[in-house]
This record gives sequence, structure tokens and C-alpha cells, in this order.
Amino acid sequence: AAAEVSCGYHTASSCSACTAGEPDGEPYCRGECRWSLRRCTTREQADREEGTVTGFPFPPDTRPLGCHEVSANLSNFTVSIVIPWLKEKWEHMEGTMRALLYFTPPKLIEEIIFVSDGNPDTREKELKAISDKVKVIALPSRQGLIRAKMRGVAEARAPVLVFLESHVIVNRDWLQPLLERVRLNPHVLAMPVLDYIPATDWNSYFAAAPGHWRYEWNFNLIYTNPAGIIHASHSEPFESPGTSGGIFAMRKDWFNRLGLFDPEMYEWGGDHFELTMKVWRCGGKIEIVPCSRIGHLFREVATRPYDVSEWQVVHNYARLAQVWASDHLKLFYRVKPQARFMWLGDQSAQLKLREDLRCKSLDWYLDNVDLEMKWEADRLCLWTWNPAHFLNWCKNPPPDGRSTVDAVMPDDEYLVAYQAVRARAAREAA
Repeated sequence: AAAEVSCGYHTASSCSACTAGEPDGEPYCRGECRWSLRRCTTREQADREEGTVTGFPFPPDTRPLGCHEVSANLSNFTVSIVIPWLKEKWEHMEGTMRALLYFTPPKLIEEIIFVSDGNPDTREKELKAISDKVKVIALPSRQGLIRAKMRGVAEARAPVLVFLESHVIVNRDWLQPLLERVRLNPHVLAMPVLDYIPATDWNSYFAAAPGHWRYEWNFNLIYTNPAGIIHASHSEPFESPGTSGGIFAMRKDWFNRLGLFDPEMYEWGGDHFELTMKVWRCGGKIEIVPCSRIGHLFREVATRPYDVSEWQVVHNYARLAQVWASDHLKLFYRVKPQARFMWLGDQSAQLKLREDLRCKSLDWYLDNVDLEMKWEADRLCLWTWNPAHFLNWCKNPPPDGRSTVDAVMPDDEYLVAYQAVRARAAREAA
């Protein structure tokens, strides 16, 4: 029998045969094939041809099959795209811009705001040559990622904020599914799925493993899929206990109402945790939208183009702990002992904001949102040979990606807790 290819919902002898002569063949060109340059061809061939035409590494279509075109009128939800950057390669910035313009309806973009965080060359001329929607804000010296974002927000004119990073490749129809969630719920923080671009290969692009974002008790961000409940084939938005903090959409009035960010946090680290606590505990929710895909260049410390002060990160986390984990400080200090004696400055404004917004307690968050974090509270340990922490040493090898426990929540325990949360939510909604 002749070899066949998958066209998505049917098979054919080749990609070119998937469309069966239909003039608009895109709906019939799925699976192993892709509609490219007005014909159905293999994904590999489409990537090569389109990459040459568009001037950026052309991504594969990683959306699940259940995604559909957003039909709602989004004209009242135009976006200001805020992109802070520091010491980024021009190749990455240009690719970010060209993919953004290629895959985004122009009518939805009010402006693209690049915030240069003390770079000697703001690249304003080069960026504006690509699009007249570019606006460049030049900070005279390095203020840090958090303050650069705040400056961009202060200048933004559109009703919806979209934060991106300067080393991403947005994918097909990435923006509309995010705006649909923002349209339906004014208090949502909507995230795309962050597909994987290796730090050493800007031209590669891989679909993300299914999962959601959450935190350990030292406030480090991790990516998990407890009990395997999140499937790559799912196309519907789902709730996430946390956000990575750098790539998301949110209404500007809601962002400002939450008082983001704490102005006494400097440079890098903590904005993702502050976002998570304020959104979830003060009346909103965080969602991951599988039909919105953005490739992100994931970096480790060795491949980051700028230095990050570990002391400053811990200081930012410690300020957040005093406000958002004030009744669980002993757990934070157990895994961040160096924060215990830091001078943190005045926090009265953040404490008052928490009260004015009538934010829920951390216990509520643990009981209803991050079930893994609650389970880990009684199992914290440190990966250190410092004899001062002997009684808190971890006994077993660390699970993947973890830094404060030596075990993970068993699947059966998670599923019981998860079903209990869903049942409670259903009763409250009735």
C-alpha cells in the first residue's frame, strides 16, 4: 500500500493531495502538513520557505487541533505591547519584531513600546524602521526589569497591556485567544503556552510539554503537571497557580488597580510572584490559553547576557514575603534563611493596598489554587552542606526542577485534593 500522510482529520497520498482541489484548502491541510504560500505542503518545506520570506525563524504550528478562529469583536481591546530589554542580541530583537508583525492583526496593535534599560544604544532607528508603531523609551541607566515594565505601563495608551520579552517568536493567531479571555473576564491574567527555543539555537522551536506555573516556598518559579491532569491535546483555557511574569495579557485598569509593581523592588526577581498573589488573592485569576503559543528563548544563568544580583533577588522576595506570606514567614525563612536579617524598608503602602483590595489570605490560596505548595509546607528541606542547617538537610535526591523538597505530591493525593476543590467551587457557584 502506498504511504499516506495525515492531513489532520483525514489522510491522503501526499500533502498536496490533502485539499482534494478545494480552492481554499487551509481547513483541509493539518496534521503532518501545513497551508503555506497558498498551497498545502510538508511542515518542513513550509518552514524553510516561509523563514526565507519572512526574515525570522518560522515556527511550527503547535496549537492543539481544537483551536478555532475567535469570532468576537475585539476592536475595543487594542493592545500596548511592552518589551523591556537589556543587552539583547539584535538578531533576537529583530526576530521578535518581525514575527510579531507577521502573526498579529495590525488593527489590534495600538503601539509597541520598547523600554531600553540603560543600554548605550537604544536601537530606536532600527526598530522604527521595521514598524511605525514602535515607541522607544530610553532609561539613562539600568533600573532593572521591574521598573522598566512600570515605565512602559505609564506610557501605554491602549486598554489592554501585553508584556513580551525581546527574545520571543509569537506564533499563529497568538493574540486573539488572549484578548478573548480578557474580554470575557476583566480580572483575568491570560498567558500563552510558552514553547521552547533553546538558549543556544535561536532557529529551533519545540512545543512545550503540558503543565502549569507555580512556586516553591522560596518563591522560585517552577513548571509542573501534577498527576498528569494537563494534556497536550487540550485546547480550552485552564487555570494556573502562577505566572512566569514576563509574557501575558491583562487589562490596564486592572493592572493599575492592583498597584503593580512594588516600587521598592529593584532589578530582577519577584514581579512574577507579586503578580500571582495580587491577581489570585485580590479578585482575579490566572489562565493559560493553549491556542495562544509563543516561543520563548529559555536561558540559564550561564547564557543570560547580564548579571543578576542574588542578594537583590532575595531582598525582593523577602519584601514580598512580609506582605503576602506574613502568616507563613517561618516557612519562607526555612528555605531562604539569608533573608531573615535583611533590612526591607517601609512596607506600609503595600500592606495598606492589600487591605484596601480586601485580598484573600494565603491559606485560601493554598486551599483552593496551589495544592502542591500546601502539600510541600510540611516537607521543606535545604540542598546545602552548611552545618548550620544540618537539621534541615534534604535526605533524598532532588526531584526535577525542585529546590526546597526531596519528594513530590503523590498523584492520588493530588487528585483527591483537586476533586475536593472542584466540588467546593461547584457548591459555591450553585
